[in-house]
Amino acid sequence: MQTVLTIVGGIAGFMIGGAPGAKWGMTIGAIVGGYIYPPSSGVTSQKIAGLSITAPQKGQVLQIVYGRTRINGNIIWYGDFHSHETDSGSSGGGGKGGGQETYRVGFAVALAEGKVGQLLNMWAGGDEVDLLDITYTFHGGSAGQVPDGYIAGIIAANPADGQTSIAYPYVCYIVVDSWNLGYSSALPNFTFEVKRTTADVVSGNAAITTLGLNGFVEDANGDMNPVVCLADLMTHPRYGLGLSAAELDATSWQQIATWAAANGLFCSPVLDSAQSGLSHIEHLLSYFDGILLFSQGIFKLRSRRSPALSDLDFYPVDWRDWLAQPKFSRSSDRQMPNSVALEYADRSNNYDTAILERTDDWDVGVRGMFRDQISLPGVTTAIVADRLTSKWLWAKVVTPFTVEMRIGPQGAWYEPGDLISVEGSELYALDGTRLRIITIQEEPNGEFTLTAVEER
Repeated sequence: MQTVLTIVGGIAGFMIGGAPGAKWGMTIGAIVGGYIYPPSSGVTSQKIAGLSITAPQKGQVLQIVYGRTRINGNIIWYGDFHSHETDSGSSGGGGKGGGQETYRVGFAVALAEGKVGQLLNMWAGGDEVDLLDITYTFHGGSAGQVPDGYIAGIIAANPADGQTSIAYPYVCYIVVDSWNLGYSSALPNFTFEVKRTTADVVSGNAAITTLGLNGFVEDANGDMNPVVCLADLMTHPRYGLGLSAAELDATSWQQIATWAAANGLFCSPVLDSAQSGLSHIEHLLSYFDGILLFSQGIFKLRSRRSPALSDLDFYPVDWRDWLAQPKFSRSSDRQMPNSVALEYADRSNNYDTAILERTDDWDVGVRGMFRDQISLPGVTTAIVADRLTSKWLWAKVVTPFTVEMRIGPQGAWYEPGDLISVEGSELYALDGTRLRIITIQEEPNGEFTLTAVEER
């Protein structure tokens, strides 16, 4: 029998398996390989004696960004540090013998790997920066971008430093010319709001177009379809798993992307830690309660509680095909949460953490509060947070039953993740009920044992 792997999102996952092949031993990124290797500072030790900055470190991962979100960055270059003395009367306390020194410095901050189309906002120490008041260059992370002109000029003017201008291909970064530090000699902490669209992803990954996912654009808020994000991670040749488009089942990926868009499930996730590929995949699946199957040599996509897709994963099973009476089981009510709280990044409040909670008040009143808290920072609006918590609460608050059934050789037709119904059932519990297959076990005699959970 063929090997079948099932991976689900970490939110409500009950079908997590091992990984086929050596490819799954990779870690994602650069989260596989795109690390920051900053050049030496363009400032001599004497000049930077008064400059306070968190030194960049080799080996820091470059984050992968999707949609519209606020992110931190990593300083990869600084130079042109200089000071000048202000008039004593203008500073309100310049001291004896003249004014007080103010400082300026140029710097570059790496933001993400891959093409990022737009810089929207910038904050310094928590205060919003008017981009019209500063001189900066935004490099979107294209393969053919050239070295920054401002940095190249500073390096050329200081040949004794032995530096070389770097183009930083595939790195999205911003260069700020002569930032005014005021009377402080310390750079503040910077954060940035950027926007990466489906078109940006497509420009660096032809597999998205081959799969027919290039038409699934972001919503009015700038958030992306999570299926596009997952497909990019699976197929990107540099920071992803590097699978070919032929290794993904285009039909199922398109249909689940259509379902996610129709239900308004858009997100702006950031992959900013050096975790395993499976960890990042499970995280992205959580935004649409997805199920990823590896079967017949390709990856197929499903989503729990999505409508039956007659040409994809929905099958009627004839009761007469069963070889034995089914075995039913049901978890204890104590194992089922009746309140789901989602922690997300609220864009309307500068991406500060917010919590949206859905509660079944009747069930809480009967048996007390059983809370399930979930963190998905890629959710950025209360509307999407409410949609997700509503779906999860409906699935969790009522205990689903599990059924184990024995079937003949036709069991080879099915896969974990398939949605089935039973025709001609003599048991009321199965009449018209949809079941999601969890596992399929081939028996020595050629029969199959299917375990499925009631779909809500």
